[in-house]
Amino acid sequence: MSRLGSTLVPAATAAVLMLAVLSGCATRIPPGLMLDTPKAAWSAFRQHYCVRPEGKGVRVGASLYYSRTKPTKRTNRTLISLWGDFNGPMRLDVSASIGTLLAHIREDKSGLLVFYPEDQKAYAHKNSVLGATRLGMPFPFSLSELAHALTGDFSKLAPRRYATAQVEGENFAYTLSDGLVNRIVLDRLGRPVQLEGVTSHTSENARHWVFTIDRYEDAPEGQIPLPDKLTLSLDDGERGVLHIKTRELMLAAWPARSLALELPEDVVPIRLDNGYTEEKTGDIPVIYEDKQ
Repeated sequence: MSRLGSTLVPAATAAVLMLAVLSGCATRIPPGLMLDTPKAAWSAFRQHYCVRPEGKGVRVGASLYYSRTKPTKRTNRTLISLWGDFNGPMRLDVSASIGTLLAHIREDKSGLLVFYPEDQKAYAHKNSVLGATRLGMPFPFSLSELAHALTGDFSKLAPRRYATAQVEGENFAYTLSDGLVNRIVLDRLGRPVQLEGVTSHTSENARHWVFTIDRYEDAPEGQIPLPDKLTLSLDDGERGVLHIKTRELMLAAWPARSLALELPEDVVPIRLDNGYTEEKTGDIPVIYEDKQ
């Protein structure tokens, strides 16, 4: 990894930057333009991948390959359905490859609610990220943040400005001074290819994570390609690979009944934010049992 030095700027890039200087504002950088400076790449990233998606909500279908090595080796493949409103509740259903539903998850402003139909147990936490971690799902960001990222909007994860920039092979690496993410790597098109951070800035048990965008979809000329394959890796070897199968932006908000998670009458959610300790082992009761 080398510090940024002087580089030859291609004519197309130079023209874009010259227009920005003359106009006194950030000129729109067309998708697909190769960029040779970290400032230009960051500007393209902010313009293309830090913009709220068009539409009120989203629906995403994906497959998830999960693996871990500690405390015991385990792998599985599951199917993921994520849907909800960008400014409202988010739902996530996890099912086995044969179609059996393993978990129902709902996130809203009151926190996280998870229901495991096979065990007939539900868990709740006022903080969706901490709640998922307590259930053995150490996701570094919320369902809402994930939904935004899957639709090409990383504004909830990336600040407007970076602290430092370096050349890293054919890419640009940026360090960030605060927030959930402390490092971002962009390619020469200004597309995010890797984000890094820690699960907590206060806990001594915080874990380092790396979120890699392995592949982008093919997009028509002039359109911004969206993430197609994403990998989340944790420092203990835990890893999840998400393959996007379907993705649809919803012009209207979802009906309230479509985002509700109603529990059976005899199921009372176990609070994970009031001293409850049974799930500190990090094993999800049902969700990882679809082993292959």
